[in-house]
Amino acid sequence: MKRRVALVVLIVLLVVLWRPVLRPLGAGSIVVADIYSSALWERNLAAYVTPPPRVSESSVAVLGSPMRITWWTPGWGDRHAGVMLVNGATELGNDDPETRRLGESLARAGYLVMLPELAFIKEGRFDARATEYLDAAFALLLGRPETSGMPHGAFGFSVGGGLLLAAATRPALQRATYLGVLGAYFDLDAYLAAVVSGTQRRAGQLEPWDADPEVRLRLPVAVAETLADQTDRARVAEALRAGGGRLSDAAPNGLGPEAVSLWSALSSSDYGVALARIRSLPPSLRAILDEVSPRRAWAAVRQPVFWLHDIGDRFEPVSEAEAAASTARAGPIRLQRTGLLSHAAALGSGARARGLDFWFTELSGLLSFATAILSEGL
Repeated sequence: MKRRVALVVLIVLLVVLWRPVLRPLGAGSIVVADIYSSALWERNLAAYVTPPPRVSESSVAVLGSPMRITWWTPGWGDRHAGVMLVNGATELGNDDPETRRLGESLARAGYLVMLPELAFIKEGRFDARATEYLDAAFALLLGRPETSGMPHGAFGFSVGGGLLLAAATRPALQRATYLGVLGAYFDLDAYLAAVVSGTQRRAGQLEPWDADPEVRLRLPVAVAETLADQTDRARVAEALRAGGGRLSDAAPNGLGPEAVSLWSALSSSDYGVALARIRSLPPSLRAILDEVSPRRAWAAVRQPVFWLHDIGDRFEPVSEAEAAASTARAGPIRLQRTGLLSHAAALGSGARARGLDFWFTELSGLLSFATAILSEGL
């Protein structure tokens, strides 16, 4: 009799815990095992216990422009939670191996995964309609019959994560069950000031930040390419490329007022001065910068936000994540700092040589983080 009672209790516990605990924990284990087994040993352990997902490509007109979309569908079942991934500024677009690895991992864990290829992100430029494109792409995921009645989430990487958060209050994305980002930015003004000055502000204190040469060049150029005057745009961008993202103190003769003000902001090596000048840019430039900055509408973002950030990130400083976490808004946020990642890549330099205590702490933290997201999205 006691054995029967114990068996009934065990079954009831499994039923009760399946949705909120066991299923997300199992799915999180699949994702972490999938990513790190292939990153460390070039063998996908999750492939031994899960069926391969179906991968398909489509081209859809979004806001009047063609958009390539890659889909990963789980190899089992016909109803799935949906998730949209948003790439960072990788020239490979939807062919980026890190993103494709995650897309497959999430599909093995039970998600219908959507990866839209956004031309402006791929080309490393800001688009005045960027948040509209992201919202329209998410609306396509909401309309998939396989995801009807199921949770829908979105996860962005690097600059794609910042743009995703900037779009969070648009109509379709307001219906997201959760939002996740990896190494994103929060305040584009502060991010740009950190890049040009080599400084970040953490806990109210300024500290050196060694920006990667790629972002040191590409972010200022992307901002310069928002200048309205074509000639000024070309001159400032060319000067930035020639100087590896750095400008002389004095703007050259012949630039218009808008370009002169931007030159003054980008040429400053002092964080506070650069930030003040960026905040004082003309309305024509401010309109675009504000549109793609999550800080603008952060207070109205109600979805749970899950933010994962490399503490040594040289593309987006960890101060961006900390600023978001400390800024009040309508919904909850979970910030997970890690030393295991390298920006948006699975492994940082020297991670392989670290001890078991490091690996246990970091992997258990990532598993906890993944399980928390999956608890919202499965």
